[in-house]
Amino acid sequence: MTTALATLGSNGTALTAAQQAVLAELEQEQNAFDYQPARIKIAPGGINGFAVDTDLVKPPVRAIIAVSQKVRAWWPSKEGGNKPPVCKSNDGVAGIFDTDADLTDALAFPVAHPGLSSDGALFSCATCPLAQWGSNGKGQACKSMRRLLVLVDGWTMPAVLTLPPTSLRVFDTYASARARERGQAYFTTWTRIELTQQVNPTGKPYSVAKFTADGPLADAELFAVIDMRTKFADLVRSMDITSDDYDTEGATHANGAAHDEDMPF
Repeated sequence: MTTALATLGSNGTALTAAQQAVLAELEQEQNAFDYQPARIKIAPGGINGFAVDTDLVKPPVRAIIAVSQKVRAWWPSKEGGNKPPVCKSNDGVAGIFDTDADLTDALAFPVAHPGLSSDGALFSCATCPLAQWGSNGKGQACKSMRRLLVLVDGWTMPAVLTLPPTSLRVFDTYASARARERGQAYFTTWTRIELTQQVNPTGKPYSVAKFTADGPLADAELFAVIDMRTKFADLVRSMDITSDDYDTEGATHANGAAHDEDMPF
């Protein structure tokens, strides 16, 4: 927990004295519970909304994106369901191959994972054949995603928004544009997050995130965000990756047909 977020309230106003007192109490209860941030994902099937646990939040959402983290995951089975990925990377650099997983589908996959013929468990994502374009039709068999730690306007604690492959180019373009301004970054501004509806080549609707800068942070807000980056970055990097993180396009599994938006050109 962190009382630094007391500077951030609804519409950027300071929290009330009572709200600050509650956060201060939580700060003291270090051993009361392990904080589990709300998990936000783009609702599947082209629904214009964000799924937050069991609720649906309609866009636009105004938030501060405090941390962005690359992650990757590979499910070889067409019936992945709620199974964990056979290989995953919490930093998008080093993949961890699950040597204890049921490898039946992995052995039958058209592209062989290097973990199947090696005693090692760590592999380079950059050189892994499953991370190359064309390893799953037009797309990548191992899916790249982004984990965003966000503080939604009006919320007092951060949440985690996972972006699927179809929204990566949009976010990367937004973050790159913010970084071009001296002293600015994606985490130095309020961001308006919306959704646009599209249809994939097989006719299935899905939603793509849209990001727009919505006002700079005041100095006190920025220092609170920097404090939050320090306190919660490791939590974002250590969270488990599930098939539910990826399934936002209405597919029943993570190894579905590639979309044009997944392509790097």
